[in-house]
Amino acid sequence: MNSFAKNDKEVVIKPLEVQVVNNNFEEAFRRFKALVQKEKVISLYKERQAFEKPSVRKRRKSREAVERKLLAETREQQIISGEWDKRQKRKEIKRKQRQANHQRKATESKE
Repeated sequence: MNSFAKNDKEVVIKPLEVQVVNNNFEEAFRRFKALVQKEKVISLYKERQAFEKPSVRKRRKSREAVERKLLAETREQQIISGEWDKRQKRKEIKRKQRQANHQRKATESKE
């Protein structure tokens, strides 16, 4: 694991790895792209590509804080109304369907 300091900020670099299972490169690549997106690798790279003036940074951070607050309020309203549980159940059903489809495709490809 490498790290370096830039503008008094510690930046930690860690390798991202995904193993290819059953020679299924497409699945591994899809998982790798999701991991890169989750770790915000590209957005951090773009963010550090150019200098950001302190006033612009302050406005951006303020705007992001407002967006986070609105998102939290929306989530809270969904929890109160019961919509949050419905969405979570739909997500769980979709996830189980995807898993079943992947298992079915894996067994078909083995035959």
